[in-house]
Amino acid sequence: MLCSFSKSFAFEAKLIISEKPSDYDFDGEVLKYRLYWTIFHVANSSSEVKKIDKNHYKISGRVSTAGIAEWFKSIEDKGFSIWNEETKVPEITFLSQREGNYVKDKIYTYDLKKKEIKYIKKKPGEKEKQTKTIKIPFIPFEDIITSVFFFRKYGVFEIGKETVFPLFTGEKFQNVSFKVLSKERISTPLGDIETYKVVPSSSLSPKGAFERRGKVYFWFTADKRHIPVKVVAEVKVGSVSAVLVDAKGKDFDLRKEYEKQKKKSFLEKMMDGNLGGD
Repeated sequence: MLCSFSKSFAFEAKLIISEKPSDYDFDGEVLKYRLYWTIFHVANSSSEVKKIDKNHYKISGRVSTAGIAEWFKSIEDKGFSIWNEETKVPEITFLSQREGNYVKDKIYTYDLKKKEIKYIKKKPGEKEKQTKTIKIPFIPFEDIITSVFFFRKYGVFEIGKETVFPLFTGEKFQNVSFKVLSKERISTPLGDIETYKVVPSSSLSPKGAFERRGKVYFWFTADKRHIPVKVVAEVKVGSVSAVLVDAKGKDFDLRKEYEKQKKKSFLEKMMDGNLGGD
């Protein structure tokens, strides 16, 4: 589906999504990652999706420094968005940044009737705050927290195909795209997994210690869950990779799934006499 907004706005929105969204039940999903800068373990991150009523999901994320990075700079960033499945947009977004001496809380409230965003930025414990109102040019749209979730559910997972939708970066609206490059089987701490390799546009770029400076590549599971199992990004210095180390949902435990596959493969080889040796 392709939609474009009126050219009377400086921003011209595009919407290209799947006509058959994934029917995977995201409720209760918890994903955990280890982040590496070159070969060094520098941070841990996690994401969680929880259905809070008939039409609303709470999508949360957290990243904190670990390993050698704690010697240089302490980071504890977290946030969440309340996302409406009916309108396909976030209704409120909260971001908390604790990066060394930089401490800020940001709250975005989305009023779809007035088509405007109320933005509040403040330092915890202080009365002084910055406020701003931003016009919403197009519905639906996503934010930095909901964008990957939206792509997993409504993305076109076919090699060479591109998914495009409006993204609110926290400051402005622009289109973000996810293009499927190839299908690859990759090795992970959970096992060998069949994936789609995807490259997003430069619009998807968080600010902070891990702000990107080049391309980012995602690897999503090649099933209806489309779980991101690996991310590699060029940052200010070198590159950062995020590797999935645990994934659980309402009806699955990815680690146990692949352990069963390994045992099944071992038994099949043993029965066929293909284990090697005399």
